[in-house]
Amino acid sequence: MSGLRIRKVAVLGAGVMGAQIAAHMVNANVETLLFELPAKEGDPNGNVNKALAGLKKLEPAPISSPARISFIEPANYEQHLDRLRECDLIIEAIAERIDWKSDLYRKVAPYVNANAIFATNTSGLSINSLAEAFPEQLRHRFCGIHFFNPPRYMHLVELIPCAGTELPLLDDLETFLVSTLGKGVVRAKDTPNFIANRIGVFSMLATKHHAAAFNLGFDMVDALTGRYLGRPKSATFRTLDVVGLDVFAHVVNTMRENLTEDPWHKHFELPSWFQYLVDQGSLGQKTKRGIYQKIGKEIHVLDLHTREYKLSDAKVDDGVKAILRERDWAKKLAGLRNSPHPQAQFLWATFRDVFHYCALNLESIANNARDLDFAVRWGFGWDNGPFEIWQAAGWQQVASWIAADISAGKAMAESPLPAWVTESGREGVHTAQGSYAPATRALQPRPQLAVYLRQAYPDHLLGEVRHYGETVFETDEVRMWHTGDDIAILSFKTKMHTVSNEVLDGILRAVDEAEQHFSALILWQSEPPFSAGANLLQLMQGVQETPDTGMLGKLKGAVNRVKYTAAGGGGVGDILNAATGNVPKVEEVVAKFQQTSMRLKYAQIPTIAAVDGLALGGGCEFSIHCSRIVATLESYIGLVEVGVGLLPAGGGCKEMAQRAANEAHNFSSDNRVDIFPYVRRYFQHIAMGEVAKSAELAREMGYLRQSDRIVMNKFELLHIAKQEARALNATAYRPPLHQRQIAVAGRTGIATLKAAMVNMLEGGFISEHDYAIGCRVADTLCGGDVEAGSLVDENWLLDLERKHFMELLATDKTQARIEHMLKSGKPLRN
Repeated sequence: MSGLRIRKVAVLGAGVMGAQIAAHMVNANVETLLFELPAKEGDPNGNVNKALAGLKKLEPAPISSPARISFIEPANYEQHLDRLRECDLIIEAIAERIDWKSDLYRKVAPYVNANAIFATNTSGLSINSLAEAFPEQLRHRFCGIHFFNPPRYMHLVELIPCAGTELPLLDDLETFLVSTLGKGVVRAKDTPNFIANRIGVFSMLATKHHAAAFNLGFDMVDALTGRYLGRPKSATFRTLDVVGLDVFAHVVNTMRENLTEDPWHKHFELPSWFQYLVDQGSLGQKTKRGIYQKIGKEIHVLDLHTREYKLSDAKVDDGVKAILRERDWAKKLAGLRNSPHPQAQFLWATFRDVFHYCALNLESIANNARDLDFAVRWGFGWDNGPFEIWQAAGWQQVASWIAADISAGKAMAESPLPAWVTESGREGVHTAQGSYAPATRALQPRPQLAVYLRQAYPDHLLGEVRHYGETVFETDEVRMWHTGDDIAILSFKTKMHTVSNEVLDGILRAVDEAEQHFSALILWQSEPPFSAGANLLQLMQGVQETPDTGMLGKLKGAVNRVKYTAAGGGGVGDILNAATGNVPKVEEVVAKFQQTSMRLKYAQIPTIAAVDGLALGGGCEFSIHCSRIVATLESYIGLVEVGVGLLPAGGGCKEMAQRAANEAHNFSSDNRVDIFPYVRRYFQHIAMGEVAKSAELAREMGYLRQSDRIVMNKFELLHIAKQEARALNATAYRPPLHQRQIAVAGRTGIATLKAAMVNMLEGGFISEHDYAIGCRVADTLCGGDVEAGSLVDENWLLDLERKHFMELLATDKTQARIEHMLKSGKPLRN
């Protein structure tokens, strides 16, 4: 455990970053005070309250649930400085001016707890210079802490000590940031812009320089430098618009003023068009116009020559596109370097100069090559860091190309590569033993802090060997394995971890194996998402290949046979995965899905759904049937089948109806239980296809129970899932008893929900088919055509959802919705 327990945090400054840092603190259940200057009129906390109100409007949402904003305690510097004594961590996040920051330090220093950590959230100012304004007796507890915007979503936090910072203090702070806030921490040296901004901003400057040299427009550059290179879709210039042109100008200015000896210093300038936009107030996304402008539904881009906006229509050359689609970095970089096309030459020149810059500056800005690569990956959203790409492409070959271009005067700077780059035998900077550290000329292993023992599989780095335990069994679609203990893990191998008939077989087999040989079963994926639900493609292939006597005929025949047969299984996910050729009887696949969900629920050992990312449709249904869900904060959970004209039939409707009944009984004050308000809540979620935008919202929506766990760091997910399984077994785990008396809202509830939908239909808010789907969802959740308050069992509800699913699947409009989703990735309103 950490030596310092951080119980309460104060954030000084309620600007864009300060307010969002405070928001992420309460996302993590950390008590938080947010300070700002007192308002000149009215409530002294008016400025803070305005900032808190602004949090509700920001997209993406900085807060995991709007209800959490009330947990941030507003404060001001006139009335509440004494409250700082309560805080174990104080984060200063005011404007990037040393004089303003220094004045604030002198003001608050007398109120700082002697055992508190005081950290400045600066994006690049000198930590040692700032420390000089802090009282000498407290300076050993001062450091830099650089969150990236937006703080909830960006994984990186840079930690920067000053000359006198106590190292154990940094260890405590790193532990808090990693486990409590869920961050990836990189320790940086006190150099201008630290690591991520230093490299990321240089990469943008190099991109800008070469774009001008090769006469490429902004939208063409973005078409070339986004996902083709494993970078965010916003690529280069769209990213500038998101960051803000004024913010970028400040970072570049920091480099220009403080890096006068840098061989690339002459390139730390902004072109005239950039200053033109700033002078016009066109700062990017926040002013609705920057390098790009959205006009109606169309994206327009600034034309450098006319300085007018024109429709964005960039097209990557087909030959260059073929090179960029190459997955092997050696072939990709060789192809770009050897191609005469300006687009390819532009990309090679940018890669070359970024590699050159990283190599020459590594020793001065970072402790090792791993920290540089992770800083760029976590701070700028690259799939691979610069050194990883270089190493993957062939270290010595790329180094010789760079050296040749430097000699030929093609590079942006004349400085030769440092000697360590080309030393004999070097094949890269990352190995299984560690990453190269120029200061010691040795490999430096990963940090050894105890908090990292919670990460069985930390973020992977090129050169590291990853071993996912011992296999119990493996098929083309799933793998069951363990790490040497008595807890089994099941991972899916399908694309987006969609659920197929074979995945169902795998889960059923895994539960059998776990009951016989293990103490628990965890559903966990090595990469998100948890599961995107159904494989729609196989369904439509089956329908189209055998239109008369094949799958469609089976569907329509099955509708009549399935209405009230004995419950078994089936469900959304896997009917949709019915294979072409030997198409299993559709109702049997549906039944198997339901059987699988019920098997997870009533297994004799704890079943844990370890959720990260999307858990939609069938993925959600599996989760809600497990003994526990352990979900990362960034889990997006929902029953979304209505988007393709269906309803949840893998036990999803049944489980929500059951939860509604139980909640109604739990919250009733007497024997008169009104189930309908609870049913209506779940009906709205399912009928509208609502997805929780965080695990916290998933709990509010009823997908997570109070007993389910939310994890801040996704790399701790498997560890915490195992701990949860052990905790359940410590109390002699038994599965829940089969609930044979579930109260339902019946025909009265159905009528009420239908009446509301009729109003929406007549108002033009929903289509006829939306109404038809909604009626079937209502019928299922309310228990069918029975009296209100009737008691049914789970099988009754499973039969209902299966019946309605089958009938919808046989309709032309639902098939059209599925086909449209497959072609466009977007729902069809028909």
